[in-house]
Amino acid sequence: MSNPYFIRSDLLHMSKDMLDKAYESQMEIARKAMEIYKDNAEQALEAWDRYVPKMYTPDEIKERAEELYEFVTKNGK
Repeated sequence: MSNPYFIRSDLLHMSKDMLDKAYESQMEIARKAMEIYKDNAEQALEAWDRYVPKMYTPDEIKERAEELYEFVTKNGK
């Protein structure tokens, strides 16, 4: 049985993992777009600007963890 500290820690880790996976998926799209336009620098830069994701913030990790916690507490009753 986990205490509240470990539950919060697990939720933060799960949240970060989810955001990491979303970031990596979007980066893969950006890389593929760059490959498609590799012969045209202008189009490649436009594609990069369009598809490269912004890195998530610690606040976004916390928000995701709070969403997960809310889901667990509402559906666990």
